[in-house]
Amino acid sequence: MTTTLAQKTNNMEAKKKIFGIIQAFWESQCLYVATRLDIFNILSEGSQSIETLAEKTATKVDKLYIILRALGHLGVLEEQPGRVFAATEVSELLITNAGPSIGHFAMHIIEPAQWDAWKVLETCLHTGEVPFERANGKTVYEFTRDEDWSGDVFIKAMSFLTDHAVDALLEVFDFSRFNTVMDVGGGQGGLISKIVKRFGCKGILFDLPYVTETAPAYIEKQGVAANALQIVTGDVFQGLPTGADAIVMKYFLSSWKDEDALMILRHCREALPKHGKVVLLQCIVPDLGEPTVCPDGIIPSLFATQIMVAVPGGAWRTQKEYERLFTASGFQLENVVHTGTNLSALEFGLVD
Repeated sequence: MTTTLAQKTNNMEAKKKIFGIIQAFWESQCLYVATRLDIFNILSEGSQSIETLAEKTATKVDKLYIILRALGHLGVLEEQPGRVFAATEVSELLITNAGPSIGHFAMHIIEPAQWDAWKVLETCLHTGEVPFERANGKTVYEFTRDEDWSGDVFIKAMSFLTDHAVDALLEVFDFSRFNTVMDVGGGQGGLISKIVKRFGCKGILFDLPYVTETAPAYIEKQGVAANALQIVTGDVFQGLPTGADAIVMKYFLSSWKDEDALMILRHCREALPKHGKVVLLQCIVPDLGEPTVCPDGIIPSLFATQIMVAVPGGAWRTQKEYERLFTASGFQLENVVHTGTNLSALEFGLVD
């Protein structure tokens, strides 16, 4: 059978797509190494020769050059004549010495412990184990608690995600109608600080003790009055404090399997007054026929896979899947607000 020119062209396009997928992990590893070596921090001070960069990072000149050249071809860096490298708009976003950034998120997602988990994904599909736990001998939460560097990067990565998405959220979702908002799993307090400052309500930050260790200093830097925001530590599976008429959960419920999520929602129901609301802040996995890429470039189905690899039973879900969980817990969906990033706000009220 004769192959037409159109068929050859289509075949080449299909191959290009496959090559792109194959090369994706090479790209992410080059990005991780450069971030870990502080390359982007160094270049934020001005262009540097490869020799200077190698000296500052204690690496071999020619080997470092190969990695940075690749990042230059990817548009992350700019290579200038004489093997000199300069910062770009992309690399400026990866600076990690000026507060939480997407560089911290990159290091968290691509660090060796996460990478090791992906190596055993196929095996765990047969055994039913959590890949991260099989690869590292502990849960991702235990790992980030026990490993100082990983824990610090994780907290800053989550703070970045908050900063990335929350400004767009607060432009379209009104928290001023609530007297007190409680952020469950709120980490350092980035989200609840912004809500309290912008809308004048009271706030409660709830998370594990080790997670909130840096929260007081972080919240103080945000200019939040001490009497406006209370920090309460505990275990969400043991119960939640009362006193809030709205509970927000950002990228939190997706970390748990259905049975655990139902327990969390039951505790939310017990903690809320009859008029209380749960505002689920989440990236929604699209159903068939819906857009597969968010406005900020995040692909929810891939992130759902990452969550499955890292945490026990967790996964990003579709809107219908979240509705089923909340309905089973005595809530009903009342409003959905989409933002200009990957984040959507699903507001649930209690059923009488």
